[in-house]
Amino acid sequence: MSNIEDRLLDEKVRLSELPVPEELEARLRKALNAAVPRRKTIRNVKSGWRIAVAVLAIMLFAGNQYHALAYYSMTLLGFDGVPNGTLRELNKQGKGQTLNEQIQLANGTLLTINGLMSDENQIIVFYTLNNPNGFQNYDSLIPIRIKGFRTDSRFTSDSSGPIEGQTETKGFLTFEPVSPLAKKLTLSYWDELPEKDQRREKHITFPYHPDEAMTTKIKQDVNVTVDGQTITIGTITATPTMTSIEGTLQAGLVDLNEIDLIANGESVHLITSEVSHRTQEFSLQYPALPENLHSLQLIFKKTGDTVQIPIK
Repeated sequence: MSNIEDRLLDEKVRLSELPVPEELEARLRKALNAAVPRRKTIRNVKSGWRIAVAVLAIMLFAGNQYHALAYYSMTLLGFDGVPNGTLRELNKQGKGQTLNEQIQLANGTLLTINGLMSDENQIIVFYTLNNPNGFQNYDSLIPIRIKGFRTDSRFTSDSSGPIEGQTETKGFLTFEPVSPLAKKLTLSYWDELPEKDQRREKHITFPYHPDEAMTTKIKQDVNVTVDGQTITIGTITATPTMTSIEGTLQAGLVDLNEIDLIANGESVHLITSEVSHRTQEFSLQYPALPENLHSLQLIFKKTGDTVQIPIK
């Protein structure tokens, strides 16, 4: 404010020192003497200055507080205590897409979809359940899949807070990744009817912003050498939410129980593994890799191969 006042004062002094032609001065004095005082206009001018100063102050405040406002608008409030350390840290960083889509379940529980986190490995749906009458020990959200444009992602895992005796609980669901071309997604789930052992499939649809999906850190083919021949057995994909290795088993070459992922010289623990005995396709899932990653290897204990994974 002091800078503005100083500039106004300087301008006032400069104008007061400008020479005024005698003829012009006389005409101005005559016009002023004949004019009727308009105090209302003066008040409006003063009021206008006050408004301008107030707007300027608000702009300065908003500019200083922009990052804080942006942070709280993106953070999924109430999910800072999720047990998954990776998701907790990503939430603190304001990653993901916030939502507030609601639907009432058959038992009177209100389901709120609070937000999403998405990358090339998976999509995670954060939700809240509210029931003023309290939950029973069998009350829970039973997801089926997520569908959308070029998307049919099956449910893979979930995590939630305590249910019995509570009136509110929060949790998250994980699904296979969705198409980056999708603009809206539909979550299907089983809605338990008040009648015993009866349920029906229900749906809730929400917007999806693919531009808010997190980028892939590493995506590389995994090659091993047998009898001098290089064979590609799969692909490793490292994203902010998890690390996956997907491929096809080679007879007598790969034993899923004897693959070790090493990041920065330390073994990364395996979360889950899947294999199709019909197609021999397999999937290994690990936690997200360290932020300060400087080395990454895959060790095949059965063949003794060590595969160096390039880091971007």
